[in-house]
Amino acid sequence: MSVNLLMNGVIGAIPIIGDLFSVWFRSNSRNAELLRQAATQSARVTHGDWAYVVGLIGGTVLLLLGLVVLVLWLVIGLWRAIAGLT
Repeated sequence: MSVNLLMNGVIGAIPIIGDLFSVWFRSNSRNAELLRQAATQSARVTHGDWAYVVGLIGGTVLLLLGLVVLVLWLVIGLWRAIAGLT
């Protein structure tokens, strides 16, 4: 499901071509079908499933922390530049 959304988001960002791809690819319909299939199967949790979820959450947290550090670095740099000019 994540790959479907990622492909739709990346290619969908291209003007006109991305819109045509989104109409053809229908990631939400594909994900709904995957969800229906998963709902009808017996519950089987594997270590790979947990590793995938932990990887997604960990990657998101690392990306968020990286963005926070970048913003702080920019603010401190601007603050020093402004303080040095006056």
